[in-house]
Amino acid sequence: MKKNVLIATDFNDLSLNASLKFCKFLFKDSDTKYSLLHVAEEIGFFGKLFGQQEECPDCQQYRFDELKQNIKTLYGLDIETYVRKGRISNEINNFCKEKNIDLIIAGTSNSRDNTIGANTHRLIRTTDFPILTINMNIDPKPIRNILLPIELLLSSRQKVKNAIEWAKNYNAKITIISGIWEKTENDTHKKIVTIVNSVQDFILNKGVDCEVVMMKHLNESKDYADNVIEYMNNDKNEVDLTIVMGRDESTDFSADPRSQDVVRFAKVPVLCVPLKKSGMSAGFL
Repeated sequence: MKKNVLIATDFNDLSLNASLKFCKFLFKDSDTKYSLLHVAEEIGFFGKLFGQQEECPDCQQYRFDELKQNIKTLYGLDIETYVRKGRISNEINNFCKEKNIDLIIAGTSNSRDNTIGANTHRLIRTTDFPILTINMNIDPKPIRNILLPIELLLSSRQKVKNAIEWAKNYNAKITIISGIWEKTENDTHKKIVTIVNSVQDFILNKGVDCEVVMMKHLNESKDYADNVIEYMNNDKNEVDLTIVMGRDESTDFSADPRSQDVVRFAKVPVLCVPLKKSGMSAGFL
């Protein structure tokens, strides 16, 4: 179980409420320690030029002192509160290193138009720590089935370890999902089947139940993420958690657009795993 969990907040009440509900539900039988962090972002040159006002960290800390007691009363969680000033992603990364954080929990900003808040998007792109993103309209439920998309990208398989860890903690099964397009060449077809079978064998050997969903004859005009989203959000498939890479080696310093779409439209929590550079710029087999 996670020992140190960080909830990053920008004081969006709905997002914070969703994060706290999931903490109480997911880690209720553990001795997890919770930290609540708000970063008062420094205003840059252009922000000052256009009259943006910087936050007052001392004022926010005063607000946090009251919030801490309310969280104890409403959720039964003992939580330490922190306010820092600086670049949001930098300060959160530094905080996680100092406090040995195992997991960051961040709410998505707007459930009406399926947008990701700028701060959450930046965290997914830059952080060195796993992030559990939660849509504010999702209610907690037991994790029994973990969806694990697997592609040809080498980095796609970095999240397998995380999937096994979560599956063992919650006695869940893992569903590997992959796909083959209508005009996929035979060599590519064989590669993806080989990779998927290898990942399944690896998971089974770790003592975790695992099945494969291979989507065949996919439409060339449809993005792979769209197919994953359709499967993930179909109630009959009973997906409780999806695990994606926050960034892969083909996207340089930007967030993986496929993962971004999964986070945006997910009706379940999504765990974004940070990229570990392998030194292979192409990333393909």
